[in-house]
Amino acid sequence: MNYIRQNKFVKRVLKIFCLIILILSILILAKVYLPSFKKVDYRESIELSPNEIVVNVQFDYIPMKTPPIEYNNEVFLPVDFIKEYIDKYIYWDKKENFVTITNEKNVIRMKTEELEDFVNEEPLKLNAYLYNIDGVAYMSMLYLESIYQLEVYYNNKILSINKENYKTGTISKNVKLRKNPNIKSPYIKKIKKGSQVYFYENEENGYTKVDVGGYIGFVPTKLITNIKDKDIKNNYINDYKNNPNWNIYDGKINLVFDQISKVEANNTKNRRKYHDGVDVLVPTWFSFKDETGEIVNIADRGYVDWAHENGYRVWGLLTDNFDKKISHSILTSTETREYVIKQLLAYVSIYNLDGINIDFESVPKEDGDSFIQFLRELAPALRKQGVVLTVDLFVPKPWTAHYNRNDVGKIADYVIVMGYDEHYAGSEKAGSVASMSWSETAIKDTLAEGVPKNKLILGIPFYCRVWTETLEDGNIKLSSKAYSMQGAYDFIQEKGGTFIFDEETKQNYGEAKEGNKTYKVWLEDETSIDKRLDLVLEYDIAGAGAWKRGLEKEEIWTILKDKLKE
Repeated sequence: MNYIRQNKFVKRVLKIFCLIILILSILILAKVYLPSFKKVDYRESIELSPNEIVVNVQFDYIPMKTPPIEYNNEVFLPVDFIKEYIDKYIYWDKKENFVTITNEKNVIRMKTEELEDFVNEEPLKLNAYLYNIDGVAYMSMLYLESIYQLEVYYNNKILSINKENYKTGTISKNVKLRKNPNIKSPYIKKIKKGSQVYFYENEENGYTKVDVGGYIGFVPTKLITNIKDKDIKNNYINDYKNNPNWNIYDGKINLVFDQISKVEANNTKNRRKYHDGVDVLVPTWFSFKDETGEIVNIADRGYVDWAHENGYRVWGLLTDNFDKKISHSILTSTETREYVIKQLLAYVSIYNLDGINIDFESVPKEDGDSFIQFLRELAPALRKQGVVLTVDLFVPKPWTAHYNRNDVGKIADYVIVMGYDEHYAGSEKAGSVASMSWSETAIKDTLAEGVPKNKLILGIPFYCRVWTETLEDGNIKLSSKAYSMQGAYDFIQEKGGTFIFDEETKQNYGEAKEGNKTYKVWLEDETSIDKRLDLVLEYDIAGAGAWKRGLEKEEIWTILKDKLKE
């Protein structure tokens, strides 16, 4: 009897156990295979209040550091958002209340809280506003839509911005728009059969991210039918073509800097000496009087007329006076940059210049973006006049990264890398002004930072340094002085020294001793110039630019012509 009772009890336990196993199995299978029926509030899911504006760019929700505002039924976006997602070159001058938009052809400048905008310095009445609220610049979305030719939708406090082509499709049956690409994800809203969706081909786990009326979520890819391409006709040019405004058609560019310190020097006999094969003269004519941006001008129309008669082009050089304060004041002020550009345009017209050369060697690290902005504002103005813009840059080093060579290489017609001063007056040891490895590095590293080879000009030295090592009380005191090619050679010869070829620098090295002094020079001559021009040809860059006219030997002009014009 007890056996029967025990057997019934065991059977009941087994039934209960099997039932538990079955229920657990159903629950597990449901958890694995059944979709989530949980709905989430879209705004809560992206941590926005009901009154905040949702901003989507290219079907991605963008969290806003500074939220947009709505005023008079218009949405206004903060400039920092525009800079990050629409135009990285838009420039906000907080101090002077200017926003500037630039591209290859135009400069559009606006002042906050004013109806009058300026397009290429001409007033243009618009219905768009620009506001400065607590130090934040906000720009009308309608205005941005027209300038950048964007596709914009605004509904139910959801702003959708598209600037690239995408795809459209139709949902083939009722489906839930899910927050994440899986069936266990909570859903945002129900989508009816036949609804239109917008998307890119970015499938994940069988799901595609889509936009439905501004709501961003995931639907099964297989349910998207009638897929078509949607083209956005965006003709806005926010970048620069890699073709210079002027091309040399006879070999490589042969350029020489002409250092001029006063007006009278323009008319000396040496300034009227013709050298066959030279394409461009770059006289050092323009500098700044002070931090106001007023340009000191020592140009001469007669110099330009003579140059043109002899087939030369003239690119007037503007320097920042090697002064960080001046550079900072000019570059960071919208009004001062505009003042400088207007002066340059006037001088281009007065002196019939073919180009402007920017030689800003003291740009503070924090002003790199302002330097680029200055070039972006200057370039369209010069281009409209058919005038070339060239920029001088250091050999790339970490401490000059703020010059943004990649951007300069896009904006400027030509970039001249100053491939000299490897060893300079302040160097701690004697050495070459520009060894061959240094010159090659100048080319390679500048190309690596994004300057196109058809825009790159290698700066080469016509000068060298005679170093003096003086032994005093067991210590060596080092000094140096810049010499012309012939002057350095004659100095070592007069001191009884000799020259040998230095395999390391690929230059002729001279040394002489006199008492407790040792004189050293790595000579610039036919050998060094010839080898540097071989680098120009090897890397197929635009040409060579020499600093400076008057320090060369006469034989150098023949080498330049034979190498660059063959």
